Amino acid sequence: MKKTLLSLFAVLTVGSAYSQYEGFENWTQNSILQLDDYQTSINDGGGSVLGTTTQSTDANSGIYSVKLETVLAPSGDTAFGYFISGDPENMTPGQAVSLNNVDSVIGYYKADIQPNDSVLFICGTTFMGNPSGGGTYFLTQSQANWTRFAFYVGAIAADSLMIGAAGGNPLVEFNGIPGTWIQFDDIQLKSSTGVTQNILNSSFENWSTVTWDDLSNWNTTNQYFVGETMMPVNKTTDANSGTYALQLDLFITSRGDTSWSAITNGVFGQNQLEGGVPFTSSPIGIEFYYKYLPSGADTASFSVEFKETGQPSQWAGTQLYGTTTTYTLFSGFVPPVTPDSMIMSIWAGRNPGSQLKIDDINFVYPVGMNEILSVEKLVAYPNPVKDVLNIRFNLKKDKDVSIRLLDVTGKELIVSKLGNLSSGVYNQQFNTSNYNSGIYFIEFIIDGEKMVERFVVQ
Repeated sequence: MKKTLLSLFAVLTVGSAYSQYEGFENWTQNSILQLDDYQTSINDGGGSVLGTTTQSTDANSGIYSVKLETVLAPSGDTAFGYFISGDPENMTPGQAVSLNNVDSVIGYYKADIQPNDSVLFICGTTFMGNPSGGGTYFLTQSQANWTRFAFYVGAIAADSLMIGAAGGNPLVEFNGIPGTWIQFDDIQLKSSTGVTQNILNSSFENWSTVTWDDLSNWNTTNQYFVGETMMPVNKTTDANSGTYALQLDLFITSRGDTSWSAITNGVFGQNQLEGGVPFTSSPIGIEFYYKYLPSGADTASFSVEFKETGQPSQWAGTQLYGTTTTYTLFSGFVPPVTPDSMIMSIWAGRNPGSQLKIDDINFVYPVGMNEILSVEKLVAYPNPVKDVLNIRFNLKKDKDVSIRLLDVTGKELIVSKLGNLSSGVYNQQFNTSNYNSGIYFIEFIIDGEKMVERFVVQ
């Protein structure tokens, strides 16, 4: 059966057209402000996409305050804002205390807290490694104006502090109600004699800009690792064609966890991929080029799921394993399908150190026999094009090939005489960055016969 399918695929691809789905050329630079001296929700992904922990210019004093919001994520989960200095699970301190004792923690807040919701504030002191005071406190009342708060800490002695706040009560997995927000400013520790000490960045004036690149029109796992020294999904100039390719890396995070590195044109749901993009074509195959450097016996994966009326219809995919240091073509058969949507995903594996590079994802379509009697099928992409035009063609036999690019007046812009080529698949690239916007033509000459395709420069 396997041999039959492979033979069928070989026959089909001889008379086939290639349509590029993704060449990984288009990336968008994202940026977000990270609160200095604290871990915030952007380190968990929620803040990078949804803005749950943000800088506000509505301040009690100075220029800025910190704002925590509870929102509904596209996956249907509730995302909450937080900031924390230290580790509340292990009661690990995050900053030093210079007061002899800590009677209370004081500061200012304003809020819009939804009915039956709350905001958690946590403050804990230690002395010589042992807990000495503090607790968890809840704010439940909305305040339209800046309002002073004071929570009793009761530490007779203290040398270190853990402090933070969060929407809802994540300590008991209650993540709050979307619509709740709160702002904090001017937080201090106060001793029993009235002496005060500012916590780190107590007026929330200091923020740093974190930037990263994300693949346009795709969702990536970068959102969960903002603030790390590296990202799991990146563009690389080590490309099979064009300027960029996709690079997925697995690494150990600053918390000691293993990152997960993946992209999808759908949505990362709570337990599975969801959504997808409209897709009504009926390809007979899919192919892409890849390099893989697995860590240990790791395996990467590539999958496409076609859907009809929102329900899974057909699935095609593969596991990638073994070291591949040069770009290698993967070609796969797609079962017959008439979908209305499609969801694609790529995963680098599970082991830290694994790296996957992918470029030039193409769907393969059958063409009529009359199209391949005298000339081979020509595919140009992307179309419209901005900087680099890729031309792909498949030769069944050894033939003499030339390619010319022409403007609408017929003026020759580029001529590429490739000479006598052996049978096989070829890719040519032409720089169009200096072309004016408009319509142009590709003249494909094979053994004296011509074929003309139109392309557009943006």
